Amino acid sequence: MGLTADASAAAFFLLSADVQAWLKENYSSVSIAALLLVAVTITLANSLMADRAEMGRLRAEVATLNDLLATPSRHDIEMFSAVSDQASPQGTHIVWLREHFLASHANTEAFHEFEKMIKFFQREPRGFDNVDLNGAYREFLSTGRELVEKMEAHMWYEGSGCTRLEIPREWQLTQPERWQQAITEIAECRDSFMTAYDSLFRMAQSKHFMSPLSVSPSPSSSAT
Repeated sequence: MGLTADASAAAFFLLSADVQAWLKENYSSVSIAALLLVAVTITLANSLMADRAEMGRLRAEVATLNDLLATPSRHDIEMFSAVSDQASPQGTHIVWLREHFLASHANTEAFHEFEKMIKFFQREPRGFDNVDLNGAYREFLSTGRELVEKMEAHMWYEGSGCTRLEIPREWQLTQPERWQQAITEIAECRDSFMTAYDSLFRMAQSKHFMSPLSVSPSPSSSAT
């Protein structure tokens, strides 16, 4: 009721003869004052928006700085130590995947080392405490598991003592589409795993974990 009464009083005041006469006599002054008021309002609005943008930028910088200064948890340090030990860039199975991998056949020893690594990490359900690092780790693990599954699905053990995994050669003649599908799926899974692997180590380095590049390659790193 009070608000309605105030609005009614203001309306009667503005419509009164005296006010109307005054407005006619001072039209120019009122117009200039209105324009100045609009200009001041726009200036204040722009300033407020600029201040908000600056605050957003400062918050982002603070978040980045906090991330850089964050100390990894004890568990994450131990977890990355395990990753560095089991999946060193100089390890036999990683060198095989990066430099000697062929989608049509594989050295059984290198494949089993890779499979053993994936199973090792599958037994660790916790992963990393750091959210970003854990996301990269989960992608590393899932793409590795998929590569193992594709190779087991499309390859057979061949050679004396089953020393070689190979997509059956007869498929090239009897089932060429199946052969090509097997080659494509295995190659794509390998590429996805190496991408995830590199992303994991880049993420770890950005979180200030020690790089395992000093690990010496094993003598059998030339396995094909």
